[in-house]
Formats: sequence, C-alpha cells, structure tokens
Amino acid sequence: MAGGEMTAEEARKRLAAGESPGTVCGELAVGRTRWWEAALVVGRALGLSEAEPARRVSRDPDAAQAELRPGEEDLYGDLLERIGAFDVPEELDERAQAVMEHLRAALDAMGGIGSGHGAGLSRRFVRGETVSAFLTLVRFGPRTGRGRPREFWAALVTAGELLDPADGDGRGTVAEALHTCRARLAQCAC
Repeated sequence: MAGGEMTAEEARKRLAAGESPGTVCGELAVGRTRWWEAALVVGRALGLSEAEPARRVSRDPDAAQAELRPGEEDLYGDLLERIGAFDVPEELDERAQAVMEHLRAALDAMGGIGSGHGAGLSRRFVRGETVSAFLTLVRFGPRTGRGRPREFWAALVTAGELLDPADGDGRGTVAEALHTCRARLAQCAC
C-alpha cells in the first residue's frame, strides 16, 4: 500500500502497535504532493486537533518539506516528531497543574533559554513530564545578568515540594535537586 493511501484508522493501528509518529508520517507522505497532509492524518490518529500540530510547527507547515526532496519523507516525519508536532498533551491532575504553574514561573524568571533546550523543555511541559522539567530547570539555572534568580529558585522550591522526593532520573532525584534549589535560594540577596 502506498503511504498516500493509508487512512487515519490504519495510522492509529500502527501507532497503537508501537510505531513512532514520525515513521508513520514519513510513510504516509510518500506519494503525496503536500506532505503536511500526512502530518495531519497522524495528528488525527493521535487525537490531536488540526490546529495543534500546526501551532507546534509555529510557521508555515510546508517550509520543512521545501528543504527536503522526494525520497526524504522519512526525514520529514522524523523532523516533525523531534520538534514535538505529534506530542499528545497529558491530562494533569490538580497537583501536577500546580507544579507546572511553578515551573512556568521559573522559566519566566530564567532570563532566556536556547532554542534547542527550549524546544525540549516545551515538549516536557506538553507531555506533563513534571519531574523531568523540574530537574532540567534546576540543571540550567537562571541566566547570569538576565534572569531573576530569587524568583527562579523560589518557584522551583515550591514546585519541588509538590513532587515525590524519590522521583528522578540518572542525574539525580527530586530530593537532591530540591536541596540544591533551597541552597541557591538562600544565597540570593533578600
């Protein structure tokens, strides 16, 4: 079956079987004039509105195709997946919503973030990855001369207090990161 003939239901089945959205999108784009149509089919299969993937691309959705050639549809799908076009927003409970509010406050007080790191952090926010987003912000810290360190660390202390102290990743736990946040906040001038 040519990719252009795949339906949203077939895409949904392949995604449920564990295939990545980028792979399905790339295969679906084969034989299409406008590859963005494949992205929309994958988005629908994931339960996203048509506006959601377009908002995440944040510019002309056809621009990425213009940089590629026929035969590179797989690269197109991978690119859209890497920038988060297919991320499904996580339904957050009240506690997780509160954590995210504090993480956003910390991000606002950070004083800026590089685009690559910003994209990764944005994806964590969409997917509801509170612990990963918290640990990432702690590792980055506020920007020297541009951030508001006291607000940054205070927001992270509040967020960290709402998280499970034992949660973490290969680079540490929430408890360890929270200790760092408290120490950095104490160092800030009152």
